[in-house]
Amino acid sequence: MPWSQGSLIGIDDMATMGLAADDDGGWGVVITHDCDLANDDLALEPFVEVIVASPMDVPDGNCRHAKNARRLHLDWQRADTVLCLELSATRKCRVAKRNLAGVAPVADAILAPADKHILQSWLAARYRRQALPDSLVERLRYVFQRLEKKGKTQASTVIGYWLSFAPAGELPAEEPYDLDISIVYTIDSPDADTAALAIVDEVSGRFAELVAKSGAGGVVLGVCEAFSEEEFTLRDIRQHVEYRLDYLSNRAFPDGVELDSPTNMQGLT
Repeated sequence: MPWSQGSLIGIDDMATMGLAADDDGGWGVVITHDCDLANDDLALEPFVEVIVASPMDVPDGNCRHAKNARRLHLDWQRADTVLCLELSATRKCRVAKRNLAGVAPVADAILAPADKHILQSWLAARYRRQALPDSLVERLRYVFQRLEKKGKTQASTVIGYWLSFAPAGELPAEEPYDLDISIVYTIDSPDADTAALAIVDEVSGRFAELVAKSGAGGVVLGVCEAFSEEEFTLRDIRQHVEYRLDYLSNRAFPDGVELDSPTNMQGLT
């Protein structure tokens, strides 16, 4: 079985199968699970799911580590080079297994096990993420912008942000939310803890100011701490909501502005 989740389909093969235009430059990333790929019962598993992906010269840190549930920037090793592709959750397509039988995956493109795990987490996140209460999103608008900016500049060190808040529902402006923030960093970088602690200091120090700036109501910050990926446990994950950088709320676009829009970053200091 030559195919596995994360295998790449070459640009020419994608165009031949009609999955991408000739001039689109679109690679194909196989996202079907290995077990389903290997299942030769075409009545049960007739198709292979593929995401059309585009090369990225300058990856966006906010799209690393599955921080953004809509877009993912992921690396494949190719000899002495790295091929970074942008995957978009809206560019999924299907190809019949019969049509894929005469095509071979790109032989020299290797997706490391850790990156394959990121791919799987990103695929699952689109369906398992929770919507935050509208009123909480409004109050944390400028806090989220700070986290987004720091997530971009510290893409290689910060894995993500996890929130614990109460109550779980909507609140009138005169009633505050209670909030804890956990910043989780990788153990693969020697300076990751320093970078995460710097974010903790900045967010904690400016939290009240940033919440007040929104004018939407209060949020009481209980704990804002940094944890390594070894320290942040499965129980912690179960008790928190992962804040992905394209999180909005139960409404699609609060005030008509999407939080991960580049225009929303203009003038941010």
